Amino acid sequence: MKQLSIPFIPLKKSKRAKSPLQAIDIEPWGSDELTTCTAAFTISHFNEGLRIQYFVTEPFLRVKKRKINGGVHKDNCVEFFLAFENESDYYNFEFNCLGSIKAGYGSGRKNRTHLPPDVVRDIENSMAITLNNINDGKLIQWEITIILPLRIFCFHNKPSFSGLNCSANFAKCGDNLPSPHFLSWVNIISIKPDFHQPSCFGKLSFETQSVFNTCL
Repeated sequence: MKQLSIPFIPLKKSKRAKSPLQAIDIEPWGSDELTTCTAAFTISHFNEGLRIQYFVTEPFLRVKKRKINGGVHKDNCVEFFLAFENESDYYNFEFNCLGSIKAGYGSGRKNRTHLPPDVVRDIENSMAITLNNINDGKLIQWEITIILPLRIFCFHNKPSFSGLNCSANFAKCGDNLPSPHFLSWVNIISIKPDFHQPSCFGKLSFETQSVFNTCL
């Protein structure tokens, strides 16, 4: 099972003290057609929440601005799943490259409660997105930086992530793209594409605040 230690980096210093890049490169439902999409992420935590950054390169862009909790997975999309401690219920967050968001909480794909729009708007207001199609490979490159404040995890009342052990996954998909693909940080055991498999999630251990070098 994959394990990842999440550094504590104060938000105002996160651009200088970057966390290690992690590849999203497992294709649990690989097809005969080789995907040309690549994806990776970084993650750190700070006093008030999480900072996640995704880096994606892919050949097609098919996306639209969607209502909160709409069909984001159909577009150029990245996803984040998180379960606190040993809980069976987990959060899922989905983002397309225009900043549309779907967020839910529950025990599986069919047992989910959407996070309220007012809660999701707190995420919308903190995102930064960069698109670039000027490169030698003529591919589309996009990055999205996401701040997830602690209040976003509205079914819990956690004072911080410091010292917590959680389970999680990071994914890249595009169900309605010309070449649909499903990339995952961890391997998933499922007959058909379905990232809602908490038994396959990897482990995240969050460093305590004292680990951070305050001289950065």
